[in-house]
Amino acid sequence: MTSEDLRQALLRIDGRPYPAYKDVKGRYDFGDFELSIDRVQGDPFAAPSRLSLRIQHASSRMPSDLFANRSRKTGSETYLAKSFASISREHQQSLGSGKSGLISIDTPGQEILERTCVAIDESQTTLRFSIGLPANGRRILGRSAANLLCDGVKRIALAVFDFRDSEGIRSYAETNEDADALRAQLEEHRLVAFIADRSVLPRATGIDQRPLKNAIPFESPSTL
Repeated sequence: MTSEDLRQALLRIDGRPYPAYKDVKGRYDFGDFELSIDRVQGDPFAAPSRLSLRIQHASSRMPSDLFANRSRKTGSETYLAKSFASISREHQQSLGSGKSGLISIDTPGQEILERTCVAIDESQTTLRFSIGLPANGRRILGRSAANLLCDGVKRIALAVFDFRDSEGIRSYAETNEDADALRAQLEEHRLVAFIADRSVLPRATGIDQRPLKNAIPFESPSTL
């Protein structure tokens, strides 16, 4: 099925009771990528629906050095998850009752860790996220859903996988590769951690991982 099939299916169920959204579960070819509606929420106030997006490297033109080894791949995956979260917030709007219009992903914090919301393999990238399907009360807003899934998601995907300027994602890949290389040397030097000069270590608050404003950057003693 194609993105146009999805659009027509959503328009057909416009105004119907919310459970009719289950009719659109499945995979849809968007040309540049494939969108899969994996789980549909039971009502607009329940946990949002689960979707996944798959894009071939041949379509996204992702540079192969960004996933050349495990360290670089994990750094790139973290960047893509953050990028999706940031771009989706720009497109997000309330579209009705409950969680209608919500777009979310497992957004990384300061740590670069392996995660399941973004997975890069040899041929494609898979991105898993949630969307609140639009409703007025418990009646489907099919036209809003069509705009959200067929147009909004496409705009987000094309922005996330735009590698014409790859400086940002490459910095994540290279930083994580460097960090893993340093960690591999700790044991032989009888060390437990490393800190880069000029690192800002204090956080904004106990529940906010952003760097503390006006903090004094770390400088290692000259004796060390």
